[in-house]
Amino acid sequence: MIDFRYHLVSLISVFLALALGVVLGAGPLQNSLGTALNDQVTALREDRNATQTKLEQTEAAVNERDSYITQAASTLLPGTLASKKVALVLLPEAKAEDADAVATQLKTAGATVTGRVSLTTTWVDVSRENYRSTFSGQIQGNLGGAGSKDANGILGEGLAKALTGNDEASRALMDLLTVDTSGTPFVTVDSALTAPAEMIVVVGPRPQAASAKGATVGPSSGQDPKAWAKALTGTASRATTVVVGSADGDDNVVTVIRSESAKVTTVDSVGQVAASVSAPLALASTQAGTVGHYGFDKGADAVMPPVSK
Repeated sequence: MIDFRYHLVSLISVFLALALGVVLGAGPLQNSLGTALNDQVTALREDRNATQTKLEQTEAAVNERDSYITQAASTLLPGTLASKKVALVLLPEAKAEDADAVATQLKTAGATVTGRVSLTTTWVDVSRENYRSTFSGQIQGNLGGAGSKDANGILGEGLAKALTGNDEASRALMDLLTVDTSGTPFVTVDSALTAPAEMIVVVGPRPQAASAKGATVGPSSGQDPKAWAKALTGTASRATTVVVGSADGDDNVVTVIRSESAKVTTVDSVGQVAASVSAPLALASTQAGTVGHYGFDKGADAVMPPVSK
């Protein structure tokens, strides 16, 4: 009986509140409520229009900037990498279109792209750490002595020699890296090498998209991003290497390389015209003896590499 009375009183209260709202809305509050709502709608519409205008202006400015950089590249790049041979290496989740953009600017600089390979997550999966340690012994046997002290660095050295060498050991290294002995090879070949490379450009993924809750989605918890820094340090110790990637997030490849003070030249803001244009200049600067960090994000030494011919 108490529960029934409680529910009955609650229902009566709800209906009374509704009735009161109807009476007030149709009477003394009608005009003020309508005016307030109209004012809010008008203000929201004005804010929306202002935001849309700003977005259009920003987009136009970005397009004009990219157009300027592209035109400047046609003057700055030719001859900077005359007759150089460059191999492209894509990290997991890197976009083919970003690698294509880098390749276009390499050709503008006078270089020839000798081939393209992709690296798998076997390089960074925590569960494969022991496997990498064991496998590095086979890699080291074909290096003729490794400068790296850890397995990841030795694997990176093996990648460099496989891409730049022209002897039996180099071919053996490529076979080892591409063989599927445990479910996933270290390397897959996207475009077969036409000749040994002299330089290497590594293209990383763009910043990860934000999740529904607004948090940035980074690499899988089962991966160790620092393994990239160690491996690519090994690669850079054997060949002129530039990593074009993202520094927008703690686990992104360029951020990790910079935070680890690895001796690898980096260019951030992958996917932007500025990054693809900077890649050939960074290669030339690195070959001249300067390991630098270029772009717009944290850890950059300068916006763009030095220009020299």
